[in-house]
Amino acid sequence: MNNLVPVEGLYMNVSMEISKQLLTGTAIANALDDLATLRLDIFQEYPYLYRGRREDELLYLGIYAKVPDACVILAYDGSAIIGAATGMPLIHEDAQLLDAFAGTTIPLEEIYYVGELLFQQAYRNCGLGQKLLARLESHISSLCRYRTLSCATVERPDDHPLRPRGNIPITRFLARTGFVRLPGVTTHFTWRETDGVKRDHPMQFWIKDLPVVDCWSASKNQPLQEEKHT
Repeated sequence: MNNLVPVEGLYMNVSMEISKQLLTGTAIANALDDLATLRLDIFQEYPYLYRGRREDELLYLGIYAKVPDACVILAYDGSAIIGAATGMPLIHEDAQLLDAFAGTTIPLEEIYYVGELLFQQAYRNCGLGQKLLARLESHISSLCRYRTLSCATVERPDDHPLRPRGNIPITRFLARTGFVRLPGVTTHFTWRETDGVKRDHPMQFWIKDLPVVDCWSASKNQPLQEEKHT
């Protein structure tokens, strides 16, 4: 399972220095265990309610270290990983994702799929999600091979019994950051939920056009591998 988790939640008036580290290629392999831990922790929350297994997570995440143009951006508070964004070209994703775009006119080879944008709860709703997404978009644009970002969100009914009071759906964040819903472009994934029962889950796709960049200049200026902001 790969997906987005809400980056908005409890409001926190914090003053923090968060560093960001961009990983590509074989460098991603060194972060797989930490990334798996983050996913297993956060994806237990609503709306995913996902009970995963570490071996499955490591198997899936290992693809990122092998696929051309895949990337992982880790967010740190000190030495602790508190968030992450991941992505790879859509053509290297599961057939279930590719098949969902069969009825569209968007060239698949020009779509970059955002697998995760997630933060520990204490770091949500303080602007970090937008900054991490902007960093991811900047990196993807600099590759000069992709014109569209895509992601998928799990569909849950508004009256789901496990929906927390005051829950803010990820769709609000997506709309505010320029993503638009693709009507009729959906897929389904099955996973074991936190109650131990396997269930089918409808997934809705969203897209966003990447900004046009000067690819000549981008090729001459390599992105920073580690950044800090407060």
